[in-house]
Amino acid sequence: MRKLSGHLTYANLISTLALFIALGLGSAYAAGQLAPKSVGAKQLRPGAVTADKIRKSAVTAPKLEALAVKQGKIAGAAIVSSKIANGAVSAEKIPAGAIVPEKIPNDSLGGEKIEEQTLGQVPSAREANLAAFATTANPEAFAKVDAEGTLFPAASKGIGVADVKQGKEPGIYCVNVPGFVPSGAQVTPEYALNSTVSAFVKFGGTASCPYPQVEVQTYNAGSRQKHPFYILLYH
Repeated sequence: MRKLSGHLTYANLISTLALFIALGLGSAYAAGQLAPKSVGAKQLRPGAVTADKIRKSAVTAPKLEALAVKQGKIAGAAIVSSKIANGAVSAEKIPAGAIVPEKIPNDSLGGEKIEEQTLGQVPSAREANLAAFATTANPEAFAKVDAEGTLFPAASKGIGVADVKQGKEPGIYCVNVPGFVPSGAQVTPEYALNSTVSAFVKFGGTASCPYPQVEVQTYNAGSRQKHPFYILLYH
C-alpha cells in the first residue's frame, strides 16, 4: 500500500476514474440492448401485449391464423357493407332461417326473383272484406302446357308435370288438379303468327278425361290440332 501510494498521482487517479466510468456505461448500454430473437412468447408476461401497444396496420390478413377470427370476437356493427367483398356472401354461406322478412328491405325483390308456385292465395272476401269476388279473382292453380302436353313448372302453380296428359285424340288434353275440384277455369291458346287458334275447356268429365279431370281442346282453322295453351283454374 505504501509502495502504491508513493506512485499515485493526480493523473493516475483521473485515468482510473475514467476507466471505471467507461466500464459502467458500457455495461448499462449492453444491459439495455437485447440479443436478436432473445424475446419469445415465454418471455412475455400475461397481458403484456395490449391493443395500444400494437402498431396501426401491424396485424394484416397473412398474420391471422385460419379460423382465428370467430363470431364471438367480432364487435357489434363491425362488419358493414363496405367491408364485404363482392361475391363473398354466397348461398351456401347463409344458414337456414337467417334471412327473415324484417331483414329484407322494402321493394328489394322483383318478380323475376319470386317463383310463382310459392305464392299463396289471396284471402277470401269474407276474410279480407274487400270484394265479393276476391276468391274467384285469384286462381287456385294455373299452368303453361306445350303442344305435346308437357307442363312448364316455372310458369305453373298447383299443377305438376304428371297432372297433364294428352287425350285419346290430337288436340285433347286432360288436366288433373290435386287438392280440389275446380268450379271455374279459363284457357287461352298460345299466340301463333298467321293462324286462327282457339281453345275450349270442359268440366264434369268426358270420354277422354274422366271426372274430376278438366278437358282442354285446341283448334286451328276450325280443326282440332295440338297447340300450346295456358289454363287458370278456380276453386
